[in-house]
Amino acid sequence: MNAKSQSIRRRLLTMLISTILVAWLIVLLLVYRAAEHEVEEVFDADLARSALVLQTLLLHEVQEEKVIRAKAREITVELGEDGLARFPRLASALQDYTHDGVRETLELVGSVQRAGMHHGDTLVFVARLDDGSVILRDQRAPQIPVTPAGYSDVRVDGGDWRIYGVRDAASGLTVQVGERHAFRSELVRYITHNTLMPLLLALPVLAVLVWIIVGRALSPLRRVVREVSRRAPGTLQPIVDDDTPYEIHSLVDALNSLFARVGAAIERERQFTADAAHELRTPLAALKAHLQVAKRQAAESTTQQSLDRALAGVDRATHSVEQLLLLARADAQQTRAMVSCEIDLRDVAAGVVAAMSQFAFERDIDLGVDGDRGIVVCGDKTALEVLLRNLVDNALRYTPKGGTVSVEVARDNRTAQLHVRDSGKGIPPEERSSVFNRFRRGVGEQADGMSGSGLGLSIVQRIARLHSAEITLGDGLQGRGLGVTVSLPLR
Repeated sequence: MNAKSQSIRRRLLTMLISTILVAWLIVLLLVYRAAEHEVEEVFDADLARSALVLQTLLLHEVQEEKVIRAKAREITVELGEDGLARFPRLASALQDYTHDGVRETLELVGSVQRAGMHHGDTLVFVARLDDGSVILRDQRAPQIPVTPAGYSDVRVDGGDWRIYGVRDAASGLTVQVGERHAFRSELVRYITHNTLMPLLLALPVLAVLVWIIVGRALSPLRRVVREVSRRAPGTLQPIVDDDTPYEIHSLVDALNSLFARVGAAIERERQFTADAAHELRTPLAALKAHLQVAKRQAAESTTQQSLDRALAGVDRATHSVEQLLLLARADAQQTRAMVSCEIDLRDVAAGVVAAMSQFAFERDIDLGVDGDRGIVVCGDKTALEVLLRNLVDNALRYTPKGGTVSVEVARDNRTAQLHVRDSGKGIPPEERSSVFNRFRRGVGEQADGMSGSGLGLSIVQRIARLHSAEITLGDGLQGRGLGVTVSLPLR
């Protein structure tokens, strides 16, 4: 098969499975993008909500701290230095509240982990005032720089962070809530994996189902292929197209039309052969009869010689016509079913030798047959008789008077053989390959002085091919002449 030619089934399977894989990859990309978009939106909203809640809580603390500092200053002013001197501990406490640079930093130490959150180490908080002092931070938080209000992406300590910042202009409080990008990517992969894993597991099942469905859909086409491939050469009945799909209905119609045209052509050829046999044999036979009558009535030797040559020409023409008709039948036999039956080659050989015995007697040639019965082959009996008759006819024509022609039937482990050997001049080894060509005549003179038609071995070769037989040429009897062996498969 040509590398470019593939079965429809293979093409369909390749295209369908490739389309499914491409569609699966597209779905994978779309699901990943959708999951990434949704995760970004949800977590950005969570960052903003956390930052606003934290800002609300811390603003209350900052406002309370400002009120306490203001009251501490009022008390300090009212007590004065003398009063503060009498109460040193109160003076120390009031001093801590009246100095703006002294602030307490609250740190969240493991609070999120104790809350049992899966992404506790990825979410951090930082709260600052305008003077840069940090009033709240997560112990795990990196050194996040001050970012503009809103969302921003920063890289800190080798990690990528998503930061949301919010600032209160009145108090100067800035709250930043950050989250690792790695957690978001991990979550997107987790969602994509869980979404597409069932589809991935279904791919082999889907491929098997596609294989089965395509096979069942193409079963009518395979039926047509089997019906056509199993047909004998002469089976020209139309193909039944009851359940053929629309796509191959036109192909079946074309095949049926071709079968009809071939059948008509064979019938015309058969009719032509029959008509030619009748139209050619009848005038030749009448001409021969007239020549024979004239020969009996003619007295002069020259007239007798002319009539003898005319009769020989008529015989030669009759023989050529018969060979041409046999060759036409052999050619037509290729397009018809060969009859399969049990044929005993010994019976075929005996019948042909009996039919050719008168011809051999007229030429003073010893014609005999040898071989055992029970050597059975399958084929067309009439065709095998034509094959052997042509071989014997050639041997008789090219064997001189007093010669010998032997027909033998034999067998080995695998084949049956028909041997036809003569004691004539034979054919040189270098010319044996060309004797099967049509109208190729032997190099020697025939016993009757007339050349043959050059069609006998062409007919033999054509019939041998119909029977899957092999023809070999060798030496004849007593190391001279020609020997022809036809090897046929045993039944």
